This record gives sequence, C-alpha cells and structure tokens, in this order.
Amino acid sequence: VLAVGGLPGDVEMGCGGTLMQAAHAGQRAVVLPLGREEDDDGEAQLEASRKACALLGLKLVVDRPALSDTNRRIAVVKRAVDQLRPAVIYTPAMADDHPARMEAFRVAQAVAGDVPTVLGYQTGTTGVEFRPTHFVEIGQQMTLKCEALAHFEGTGRVDLSPDLARAYARNWGRFRQFMDVEAFEVIRGKI
Repeated sequence: VLAVGGLPGDVEMGCGGTLMQAAHAGQRAVVLPLGREEDDDGEAQLEASRKACALLGLKLVVDRPALSDTNRRIAVVKRAVDQLRPAVIYTPAMADDHPARMEAFRVAQAVAGDVPTVLGYQTGTTGVEFRPTHFVEIGQQMTLKCEALAHFEGTGRVDLSPDLARAYARNWGRFRQFMDVEAFEVIRGKI
C-alpha cells in the first residue's frame, strides 16, 4: 500500500486508520509526502509525521530534495511504485485546491501505471465536489489515529487537529450506520 501526501500529515489525517489496518494485516504501508508548507516550520512538520507514522506502524519515506523539485517528485513516486508494486495507492482527492495536494494527485495519477486501485482521501482543503463512495470503518483505530495527529500540535497545521479527524469520521459515518469511518473516492479500480 502506497499513500502519497501533498504535505506531511495529509496521509495520517486522510487514511491513517485504513493504513493501520493494512499494516496490522501484514501489508507494507508506506507514506510518501511530496511537499511542505514553505511559510511554516517544515522540519517540525516532517518530525511530527515521523512520530505519527511510527506510532501508527507505517513506514515514512522522505526524499528531501524532492520536496522542492517537481521532476524529482515524479521520479520518487515512480520508484516507490516500481519497488513496492502496491495494490492500492491513496492520494489527495481530485477536488482539492491546495497546490501541493493538487500536484501530489497529478504525480500519483501519472505514475500509477498498473496499480489496480487508486483512492482519493479528504484533507482540510478538499472541496465540496468530494463525493466519496467507499468508506472504511476505523472505530478501533480512531484513538491511536488521534494520538498520532496530536504530534502536529504546535506546527501551525490546524487542518490536522484530532478534533477535526473525529468530525470527518463521524460526518461520513452517516453513510455507514454512524460508525467512525474514513471516506474515499474511487479514482480507479473496483472496491
């Protein structure tokens, strides 16, 4: 499983519970952030992501030169796809208007190749056009996911608040008997 993020923390927020389930089932779950906020403390965000991924049992891969070079980002994701041969790629949703998240979506789409399933997850800047049709129940993972997101407190990333994660999970849970869920749009493949 490969999860591409536009910014550190995007993956942990958007699909951290789902990735924990994959890792617990013995699948390799890799998180690959492609950018960082230039106005904020990018190093603090990367450190928070490292701690969050360790807590969730996920492998974080950071290619520092790729954080500022589009061509290198494409090469890094292509290499990850070639080496991992993932069954699923998670990427920011199509309806996200943040430049780093839009680029992460485009890069993941460009190199997905033969990956059978590509799913889009919600971030703090996902627009109202986000129309998820796949929901993963994460009730058992919710507490640990919120603990992981707490590592981002103090980094200026209010979009990674544990309270916001709970709100997303409960909002989309209305489509699954009011359970805590992570919501995904199916970009490619069948679920």
